[in-house]
Amino acid sequence: MPSEARDKVVENSVSRQAEELAAKSAEAHGAQTKSRQVRSLSEEIITPAPQTTNDAPAPAVGTARVDFVADPEPVPQSGGFLCTFTLSRLGLVGLNKLAVYLNDLQDSGSIGGWQAKGWENAATKVRTLIGFANHADAIVAIKRAP
Repeated sequence: MPSEARDKVVENSVSRQAEELAAKSAEAHGAQTKSRQVRSLSEEIITPAPQTTNDAPAPAVGTARVDFVADPEPVPQSGGFLCTFTLSRLGLVGLNKLAVYLNDLQDSGSIGGWQAKGWENAATKVRTLIGFANHADAIVAIKRAP
């Protein structure tokens, strides 16, 4: 066999081997990448979306839900005045709505400040006691209550 022909056969053989190696490498790399992707996905923490409930009926269109109601008069107590607010939502949810209202009054300069004093009845957590430094602040908080 002449050397040119032999070189062509060797070149073709090497070329085929290179293609086979490249194909095997691509398959192996693809399998590794896929394996990494599967591992990556299985390691992710999947949190389910919260389910909505319909425990409380929504207010009718055009009506506002009252979050709390204040007793009509503050009670003088140890250098300040104590107001009782009845919450429409018991516990911290209702207290938070009241706190937002009182903070808005304070931020606007309508009242000087306020302080949560606890629950009238800790078992029910429906009526909360709020302290004010002066009578005027207590009256503003009562009168502007929704």
